[in-house]
Amino acid sequence: MVNDKLFGPMGQIIIYGIISIVVIIAILVIACFVTPGCIGYECVRPRKKSKRAPTLNKNKAIDDVKNNYTSYRSWRLGSLYDTNNGTIHEHSISPRDSINSVNSQFESIDTSSVVNLVNPSGGKKGKEKPFPTELTLSLRFLPYCEGVTSSKLVIGIEAVSGLPPKQYNCTLDPYVKLNITKQSWTHKKKREMYSFTTKSVKQTANPIFKESFVISGISTQEIKEWILNFEVHDHDRYANHTKLCELQVLLKDMKKIYFSPETHLFNFHMKQSKEEYGSILLGMSYLPTAQRLTINVMKLRNVKFMPTIPNIHEFNPYVRILMLNGKTGRRMKKKKTKCITGIQNIEFNETLTFDLPIHQIDSIQFLVILCSKLTQEDKSSAMMNEVPSDSEDSISSFQKPKDICLGKVAFGKGVRGVTERLHWFSTLQNPRKLVTVWHSLK
Repeated sequence: MVNDKLFGPMGQIIIYGIISIVVIIAILVIACFVTPGCIGYECVRPRKKSKRAPTLNKNKAIDDVKNNYTSYRSWRLGSLYDTNNGTIHEHSISPRDSINSVNSQFESIDTSSVVNLVNPSGGKKGKEKPFPTELTLSLRFLPYCEGVTSSKLVIGIEAVSGLPPKQYNCTLDPYVKLNITKQSWTHKKKREMYSFTTKSVKQTANPIFKESFVISGISTQEIKEWILNFEVHDHDRYANHTKLCELQVLLKDMKKIYFSPETHLFNFHMKQSKEEYGSILLGMSYLPTAQRLTINVMKLRNVKFMPTIPNIHEFNPYVRILMLNGKTGRRMKKKKTKCITGIQNIEFNETLTFDLPIHQIDSIQFLVILCSKLTQEDKSSAMMNEVPSDSEDSISSFQKPKDICLGKVAFGKGVRGVTERLHWFSTLQNPRKLVTVWHSLK
């Protein structure tokens, strides 16, 4: 009755309409807060920490490839061929030559690929394992005694253990070089005083030398300024000798040798040698139907030919490639490029081809050697200083002077280099494609 007096007959209709509109709006608001995706639901819902998938940076991905975590199946699936991670990039596709290619002897390369491996030295690394090579050294100092003996320093190289293996499958023939230097405080340079070399011990990674070198007529104060530089080298009959590891010993720290004339033994952990002689760009492709491996020698950069070669005018580089038996190390075949005379930026762009049957892929290795050809003057001077050879044919025969080897890199299933293994397996997993990589000469 009160409502009829206040609002009249139309008032009830208006009130019921307003109430229904409010109810509808309330239902819509509640639905908005409940339904996922709406504005209200996004504002009210509890914030949860998003669980992101662990991401690996590029350097860690390359380190995983270095540590041989990648299987053959991952190569087949193309996990190594990501353009962003610096692996294989495919370029143009050239049509095959279809002129009576029954025996596939003139089968052309239809697709080229370029491998750009990221420098493995980049990125954060964990604590490195200590290098396993140890040098056993003996030192003895005999002071001056009037009428009896002069002062002497006896340096004995006893043994080396745990040498790293060769780049390719072949036995080690190690020897030790000792250079004694003195720090010149006026010029801040090291001056070489003495140099010694041991004999080579064949076919062992744990050589025992037991050789001693005596330096006489020196005082205690002079000895304390000396630095002993030890280098272990591997005698390579095919290429340049490889520097395996090195060590520096300061004689001022060897205090007990000055107080006791006895022979003192010391064991030192050596450091791995990271000496390199430049870089070479090589391309490889394998044709399974023709059973042929093609190695394209492209260019060189940052070649360190000094002090072996005094100036660039006497630098006559060429590349020699040896095909070796991976089990015995015996040379099976050799080929070389043309010789280029005295230039700074060296480009060969030559292709050398080797017959490689499928059943020999696992047992064959290739050794790429950068050499410098000797001139006629160098050969004549070398012949004058040459000693007679041990040939049974003639007692007066002389060894032919060899060209200078400046660096090498090895390919094959059993090689030690990570980049070299990746290049080799990438070539086999991508037949008829030219895979090119920059390699360090060692």
